[in-house]
Parts: sequence; structure tokens; C-alpha cells
Amino acid sequence: MQGRFISLRPPEADDFELIVRWLAPDSPGSALTGDAREMASPEEIRAAHHSGSVTFRMIDDTSGEPLGFVNWRQRGSHQSYEIAIIVGDADRWKSAYGGEAIVRLIDLLFMTYDARRVQLTTGAFNVHTIPPLIRGNFVLEGILRNFYYLDGRYHDATVWSMLRSEYEAELKKTEHLAGMKYLPTVPETDKARAHHMLWDYIAQGGRTSMDVDDLLTDVAPAPLETVKSVTTAEGGDDA
Repeated sequence: MQGRFISLRPPEADDFELIVRWLAPDSPGSALTGDAREMASPEEIRAAHHSGSVTFRMIDDTSGEPLGFVNWRQRGSHQSYEIAIIVGDADRWKSAYGGEAIVRLIDLLFMTYDARRVQLTTGAFNVHTIPPLIRGNFVLEGILRNFYYLDGRYHDATVWSMLRSEYEAELKKTEHLAGMKYLPTVPETDKARAHHMLWDYIAQGGRTSMDVDDLLTDVAPAPLETVKSVTTAEGGDDA
């Protein structure tokens, strides 16, 4: 999934070491999101990714350098997903990388994984994640009181979501913005050309699975006399 400033790609073998480092309880990213995670090994993260329980994508800048990751897991129905994002380098939290990573991730889920609902939970103190959620017209669904513990005190968590109908409305509103516009995996012009070739082929009498010759050759019906004689011999209706 290619964006203006970043791209999302599946993790490679060496990337799981980076993910573990960025997920560590004392890492800047985990502190910002309020997640006090248990330590996990690269093997455990890799196993979770390959099993599909949590799916990861690396965030790369335009030079191909990994900046962080996004992930998602099923939450609720099979078309509902919960997402998370961490930009590993604190010096880049104020950049556009994290915001665009969220946009490209919801593009991926709604346009490739047929999502009906996408949700994200983040700390009420997260000054870098909340603004792109507001700008992206996510809906604030609720506040979980005293959900995170950070710097010696409890903090609330905020739960945000977007439904497919809301995502489609956002697509229409941003289709004129080159930097935010969704870029289809297969260009629309190629899809149209393929459709025209298909219908031209059919219109010109190209062979299909419904050709009469194929039906007679592959599934030729038994002669009517044979059917009648078999039915009579088995005691069926010979009228």
C-alpha cells in the first residue's frame, strides 16, 4: 500500500526484531500509547503474524527505511477490526508519517479485506494520534476511565471507530486531494479494458462453458429410449 510519504509492506524476517523493540514496555512508542505490554520474542510475534491472530505491516519512508508498524486483529464480527500503530522514532512523531499510515491502513482494510468496521483505542493523552483521527472523521465512541497508568497516575482511554458507509463518504470528499486519494491496486483503466475485451470476446462468439458442443461432449444425455427402459426395469412409471 503506497502513500505519499510512506508505504505499508508485509514484515520480513529481520523486521520482527524491530517490532519487538518498538513494543517493549519501556519503549517511547509504548509509553505514548499507554500500552504496558509483556515482553514478547521475535519468534512469538512472527508466529502471531503468520497465524493471522495479529497481522503486521511495516511502515517504510520513501527511501525504504522502516519507521514503525501498524497491525490489526479481528474484533467482533469477521468484518470488524481493531488497529494499532507505532512510529518507533520519537523524533518523527510530529511528522506526517503516523497520520498517513492510519489513512493507508484503513484503505487496506476497507478496500482489500472487506471491513465493515475499524476501531482504534488510544490514550486520552496521545497528542499525536488523536488529531489524525479527528481530521479523518473517526467517531469517538466512548471513554474508558482510568484505563492506562502512566507517570504515576491513571489516564482515560478513548475508543474511536469508522464504519464502511463513513469511509465511503470520506473517499468522495478527498478524491480530489492527490496526497490522500486512494490509489487502486489495479488501475481503473485496466479494469475497463479487461471488461471490454471480455464482452468483445463473447459478442464475437468466443467459446464459453455454455457452448452447446461442449455440453453434448462433456455431459451427453442418455437417449430417451434408454432412460425409459431402465425406469421400467426398476419398477418405475413407464407411462
